[in-house]
Amino acid sequence: MKTNVTKLMMVLATAAFTACSNNNELFDENYAENNQKATYAENFAKKYPNVDLNSQNWDFSTKNPSYTLQFNNNKARTRGTGSWSKEDWYEVDNNTLEWMHRELKEGENHTSLGSPFYMTIPNNDFYIVPIYQGVASAVWNLHVVIGGEDYLIWGKSEEIEIKDVRDPNNWHSVVQGNYQWSDTEPAWWESLYNTDGNDKWAHPEGSENGALNTVQAVRAKPRKFSGFPVGEDMYFYLEIRTGDTDRCNAGDQESSLNGMMLALNCPRPANIPADYETMIIGCEDAHLSLSDWDMNDVVFLVYGKEVPKPIRIEKGDPVVNENTIIRYMIEDLGATDDFDFNDIVIDMVNATPKTPVYTNGALTGWEEGTATQKAIIRHLGGTLPFTLTIGNTTLPELGGQGTFQTSPNLEFDVTGWDINAHNVSVKVKQNASSEVYNNVRFPKRGEAPMIIAVNPTQNWMPERQSVPESWFIASEE
Repeated sequence: MKTNVTKLMMVLATAAFTACSNNNELFDENYAENNQKATYAENFAKKYPNVDLNSQNWDFSTKNPSYTLQFNNNKARTRGTGSWSKEDWYEVDNNTLEWMHRELKEGENHTSLGSPFYMTIPNNDFYIVPIYQGVASAVWNLHVVIGGEDYLIWGKSEEIEIKDVRDPNNWHSVVQGNYQWSDTEPAWWESLYNTDGNDKWAHPEGSENGALNTVQAVRAKPRKFSGFPVGEDMYFYLEIRTGDTDRCNAGDQESSLNGMMLALNCPRPANIPADYETMIIGCEDAHLSLSDWDMNDVVFLVYGKEVPKPIRIEKGDPVVNENTIIRYMIEDLGATDDFDFNDIVIDMVNATPKTPVYTNGALTGWEEGTATQKAIIRHLGGTLPFTLTIGNTTLPELGGQGTFQTSPNLEFDVTGWDINAHNVSVKVKQNASSEVYNNVRFPKRGEAPMIIAVNPTQNWMPERQSVPESWFIASEE
């Protein structure tokens, strides 16, 4: 049953009139605020008739952590000086695949071969090219972060092709058939493949009879990186999109920073110039109970005159922050029929420094440091002055006529923010009186929202363009 907002408005308004007993009742703070909120709630119900207020907790964020290099947090950066591009097809040297299979055998734990690491940009262009994706349940995207800038460079099964004995003259994609985790994700074969005849893939037309076809060749499109500042820090991560819930969490970042990748020296392939360096990076896409830690769920070759140099994260180096970010999008009640949720946009960051723990040279865990919290004002789409209280911290008054449609990126240290309780509230000064405020807080079930919590990737709407009704879906506890 949907909340009866009209009845709620009448009750609030009646209560407000009863409380007023003088000629200044129209300027009574409680009356003005209650009446405005009731009108807002009625208009919200009209705008979003299919939204059941009682089913909502108004938190649409996943709270999935990300990782950063702690020592880079305050580093001045040179933005926009580098770029990456796609090259023409590269046919993988079969000797490289055979070497990779010997080093990263399917189903064996290979974490002892490496340690958490980041990398530095060399003094030349360099390339990466996917050469293998193993039997893995997750759908993911491969990212590289250079100098704090995040670049999405490859998706699972994207631009990687194979030949087999059934049709040795033609290349075909491995995006076909077996796994399909959602209607919006591509399916793919279990793509365990080699060129020595031992590992095979099942062709859809022959899979009913158990027919297998030996993979004869593999090719993929390299990514070329040019113009990035020499010595700038970089790292790779897999952004997990969907998959087997016993193996992975959608939204996780499986990174070289948190021990989910290996950087291995490898023999130079015959089709790489003799004066080039080469390196193999193997990745694990899952860290839950069913993970096998074979580090071959995606493997890519790195090559160039010089390759990015891996730098091991040593014991005691507090260089990794695990960050959990929630974006709060706020209506300031300057209007009761405006649902763009862009009047105040805040990113809340909870950052926990982590240092690796090694036993006999192998990573065995992480030691957490003291968490810090930060509020970042990302956007101001309103004109009314306001005061934010976050946890135990009240920020100075912000906003006003000069701040309409600005993205200031103001940062404040805060304490006491609860990522689950959403103890964020706003006092908004109203135009009718400089002494009258509307009090906006994170809504409870049954209330029309003036604050919602979303993932930090969710952008805000243009002015006076209401957020779509699809945003307001019932979320779990």
